Amino acid sequence: MPVVVDESIRMRKMAKLANSFNSVMDIGCAQQPNSYLNNKTVIGLDLVKTKMPNNYRYFYQMPLSEYNQKHETVECIVAGELLEHLEDPLTFLKDCYQAITADGVLILSTPNPLSPIELILNITLNKKYFYTKDHIMLFPQRWLIRLLELAGFNNIKLYSGGFPLPGVGLVPCPRFMCHQTIAVATKTPQKENE
Repeated sequence: MPVVVDESIRMRKMAKLANSFNSVMDIGCAQQPNSYLNNKTVIGLDLVKTKMPNNYRYFYQMPLSEYNQKHETVECIVAGELLEHLEDPLTFLKDCYQAITADGVLILSTPNPLSPIELILNITLNKKYFYTKDHIMLFPQRWLIRLLELAGFNNIKLYSGGFPLPGVGLVPCPRFMCHQTIAVATKTPQKENE
């Protein structure tokens, strides 16, 4: 039986980081829409169709690359627990960069492979907990920063997404110990002379 963790602390934190933006796109939201997003315009984007909560104004069932060809940019993208599922995360991040307005922000969360839980599970090669066939790769925090830089983002800050306690859910903890890393990255346009 898989471990189910209450994600509300991580989702509230991501919504709080996005609350200053008018337009927010939540990518990969079908499985777990973020009901804490209270922006003027919340757009859901996923490959799978689902019923969205009332705080979502629009929902598009398409890849981000297709969205970029048909729709205007947004001020902020939220992508919770998605990056580790992608075969080509760098292309996805470049598509995010394209979908965000100048000085817009990408807020994402992804498992931290160096959390104490993950380290113990790696030592024992445990495949029962926090191990899913849907995860393709995990990103240590400093390499997550590098990946975001390669996609063009800067001013990258990392936060703790919490630490899971059985029967309790996610609880606050220091960033280096967190089970899920939250990254906030800015799209600051390059100056023409650079």
